[in-house]
Amino acid sequence: MSSGTGQRTRRASRETGRVAVFGALALLVAGCAAGAEPLPAQDAVAHYDAAADALTAELPAQEWTLNAVQRTVQEEDGTCRYSPGVWEAGETLDGVSGDQGWEEVTDRLDPVLAEHGFEDLGAPTRSGALYSVSTHDGHGAELVLDEQGRLSLRGALIDTTTCTKSALGL
Repeated sequence: MSSGTGQRTRRASRETGRVAVFGALALLVAGCAAGAEPLPAQDAVAHYDAAADALTAELPAQEWTLNAVQRTVQEEDGTCRYSPGVWEAGETLDGVSGDQGWEEVTDRLDPVLAEHGFEDLGAPTRSGALYSVSTHDGHGAELVLDEQGRLSLRGALIDTTTCTKSALGL
């Protein structure tokens, strides 16, 4: 075999491997979104408000307030997405500093999250100087709790013929 043929074979093999890796990642990402079950519009607000109330009750050192301005309903790529909003404690999360103290918080919140259809919170991640934990539910909603005392819920898939706030009773 000539050295040119061997190089082409190795190059083709590397390219095939890259395509396989990217294809697997694309399927994984698509699978996460594709597996989301839409939540009936009439149930969405009560469902996520109950989840947020239960979670903030487990964090009693702070007084939590919903920032209603961040509650949105919007159509994205032919689907209706509901973002229940951001609950703010007005101070840093009690017992958490950087990547420290999250285990106690997640141990307390994971059972509550499970009752409301969410997966367990993951390990803390850092974005800039801010640490947070996050999870998703079966309706595609993302929940993020950060050390600054913000609980964000966004992106729930909603089953409705009209993607408006009034369809959700807002």
